[in-house]
Amino acid sequence: MDFSELVVAQIKTPLDALCASLMAAGELDQYLFFNGVAEMMGDGTDEGAVMMGCIELGRCAFLGFHFTPDVELQVTTILDRAIELSSIMSADTLQ
Repeated sequence: MDFSELVVAQIKTPLDALCASLMAAGELDQYLFFNGVAEMMGDGTDEGAVMMGCIELGRCAFLGFHFTPDVELQVTTILDRAIELSSIMSADTLQ
């Protein structure tokens, strides 16, 4: 699996599912935030955009969003994957 496929499978697809859940629940502010991050990720080929998307995801903790337990689990899983991806991207490959 290459980098862009990893981004799509681990972050973009779950973000899209989260956005669908938020829209169905009428959580427009939350939907707009997470949809913006999903759009920022694009197709996962632009590593800079992916890193910015991962950083932007971290902001959700400070925006005062209140999540249902189901949505909280989705958000936590996406954040965990974004942290893992960020650490892979920032790892020192010159060993």
